[in-house]
Amino acid sequence: MKRCLLIQRDYGQLGNRLHTHANALAWCIENQANLVNLSFKEYSHWFSSKRCKSVEIFISRKNILVSMLRFSYAKKFIDRLCRSDKWLKRLTNIVIREKKDSDYLSEKELNQFFNNDKKVVTLLARAWDLKCPNLIEKHQNAVRKILRPSKVFVQEANTLLDKLREKFDCIVGVHARRGDYKDFLEGVHFHDWDSYREWIKETKELLEKQGIGSVGFIVCSDDDPNNGTFDNLPVSFGDSKSVMTDLILLSSCDYNIGPPSSFGTWVSWYGKVPRLSIKKNTEVSSLNQFRVSDSC
Repeated sequence: MKRCLLIQRDYGQLGNRLHTHANALAWCIENQANLVNLSFKEYSHWFSSKRCKSVEIFISRKNILVSMLRFSYAKKFIDRLCRSDKWLKRLTNIVIREKKDSDYLSEKELNQFFNNDKKVVTLLARAWDLKCPNLIEKHQNAVRKILRPSKVFVQEANTLLDKLREKFDCIVGVHARRGDYKDFLEGVHFHDWDSYREWIKETKELLEKQGIGSVGFIVCSDDDPNNGTFDNLPVSFGDSKSVMTDLILLSSCDYNIGPPSSFGTWVSWYGKVPRLSIKKNTEVSSLNQFRVSDSC
């Protein structure tokens, strides 16, 4: 049986879409299933493709329909079809599973849909929060290989990092997400620039006490700080306005700090970078506060 997992849930930005796609990839690798993530196609050109195959499609077993999806007109047709309950009801071999944005679709549920009904060939998941932590751990290297950033972004990030590596022994990435966090959850994760300055000072003092050597910081943000905010501190900013370059920069640092986010979790997991998730009352006082995320 040629199983296929279709995903259609346009939720969030790059971090959320990476979370969905990585977990879906891990499940499909484990179960030798094909994957078509229609909600990842707008970001797929940011990642390296293999043999002209776009990364929103994973082919475990050859299938004529899935192979046709390398053509843009076929993707548009499938995308429209997946948004139409009227037409989907006529297709007996497609099962639809829809989740609220506050709920998640688990590995156990994915298995049940195919195992309980042998007629099911394709599952259309209208959900963004897929969680397959055991399979992510098992297939982490394969998932990282598939989701390698395109060379143009890697080169841009490396150019910035190389300059910092010449000056500092240790680089700390700072993800200062402010734009949409001002209103999200009533601003619980929105922090003023003075707070970021204090966390940077505390992190610098902590790492220097560990005998690491000179410590530099690179701040990636969707906002610009006030003039003089980081005076007398070894702080640099990425010259690029590309979120993809920021993702690579942060995942290539030695440590990371930033508010809770799927973007930050991906940075830590993909780059295996110890990260401190900061909150309003956070004080940076121990390296034990920094941990590598074991799931994305």
